[in-house]
Amino acid sequence: MSKAVYQDASPPPYTESTQPSHEGVPPYEAPSFGENADGSKTIQSSTKFPPVLNGYFQWKLTRTFHLGPSAEERLFAVTTHANLMSSKPLIELHDGSTNEHPIMATVHADKWGRTRPATITLPARAGSPHVGSIEEQLVPGSSKSSMSASSTWAFEIDAKDKSSSRERFEWRSSHGKEIKDLATGVSHGWKLVWVSGPGSGVGGSRKKRVAGYSSDGLEIVAIIAHNASFSITKGFRFAFMGAGLTGTLGEVWEIATLSSALMLWYIDAQQTAAASAVAASA
Repeated sequence: MSKAVYQDASPPPYTESTQPSHEGVPPYEAPSFGENADGSKTIQSSTKFPPVLNGYFQWKLTRTFHLGPSAEERLFAVTTHANLMSSKPLIELHDGSTNEHPIMATVHADKWGRTRPATITLPARAGSPHVGSIEEQLVPGSSKSSMSASSTWAFEIDAKDKSSSRERFEWRSSHGKEIKDLATGVSHGWKLVWVSGPGSGVGGSRKKRVAGYSSDGLEIVAIIAHNASFSITKGFRFAFMGAGLTGTLGEVWEIATLSSALMLWYIDAQQTAAASAVAASA
């Protein structure tokens, strides 16, 4: 795998508070939108992660933050790197609550951020469901200009059943109902649709289609929503949906999905921080 360089940017500005970190944080709860098109409830049994994860940040600036269902239960650490001269990955997802725990996945993205393919790597580790390293490409969709950020990112991955063909998924920028339901007061994020999935034929306008499906009738299997402000308590909220909640897509898919969502959130956060800095200096 070729090494990439990254645009030098500081992490998002975190707002320090005198309140304990658990103040105002909702309790651990499964998403309320695990309902199928026929009205039946999805059985929630995700393989590796809880159905909902929040991003929690430290009291001081650091390149490591944590994921967990609540502020008191921070289960996984994430380390970020964004330096022009560094060959380190943009995202490192750890299998544990510190950056000393084994790495579950890395995401390498070049300095153009959201206009060139990124690489998701799942290294072999003790207890992993795969033998050897797995490497997949996260490919941005076309944009109006070569310098514009893409509003879609797609990746393919082997299905849990090895006799099945590879499955294709696509992250889409979204302001839809699923994003708003996941994080109150937030209207922007990303939804992951199962492009090669069975589909449903229940697409259409937001007012007409069934919750949990895209306008073209594809099932939404994961979402990530931005916090309205990059505060010390929560920077984002992530959730599995539909088939993503059942465990049928497997642990490898869950890790690739979460790590790619983290990349999209982090690049958005960097761009928001940069825009705020420009506005402040104007």
